[in-house]
Amino acid sequence: NYGCFPRTWEDPNHVPEATGYPGDNDPLDVCEIGLRQIQTGGIRAVKVLGVLAMIDDDETDWKIVAIDAEDRWASELNDVEDVERLVPGTISLIREWFRTYKIPDGKPPNKFALGEKCMSAEYAYGVVRETHGAYRKLLASGGHDELHLPREPSALRELDRDGAFLDELCPPGPVAVAA
Repeated sequence: NYGCFPRTWEDPNHVPEATGYPGDNDPLDVCEIGLRQIQTGGIRAVKVLGVLAMIDDDETDWKIVAIDAEDRWASELNDVEDVERLVPGTISLIREWFRTYKIPDGKPPNKFALGEKCMSAEYAYGVVRETHGAYRKLLASGGHDELHLPREPSALRELDRDGAFLDELCPPGPVAVAA
């Protein structure tokens, strides 16, 4: 399943040091690897397992790898290392699909930063935190012409709760990057 995390934004004016390319001006993408399919527009809780740093048209396009929180594998999968151990080849398949899916449209293969490695859940939570912070700054600034935002950001319920939830899951501070 493929979707996005609401209330996140990959800022095109910010160049993550890890990738060297600006954000793609979209919410944070999520590739959910569970067994259950849901309808387009469906919403469900997921457990973050890792993240790939895809470079598409010279823009950073993070791909969070997650599993449905109610999936039978959810209790056993806590990080990308668990995925590699229990469901071998899954991360490679995801990476190769994202690398090649635009080739039929005449575009070149996508690239990946960070040595093409799928980074840990801890690293992924840092990306979620950063993109949620960018979304909040975008709201505070009034946004820009290319994005549709609420006319009154205060109408967004539970926005402060989202930040507190992220703090609980992944305390603020630097995220360790595995070499």
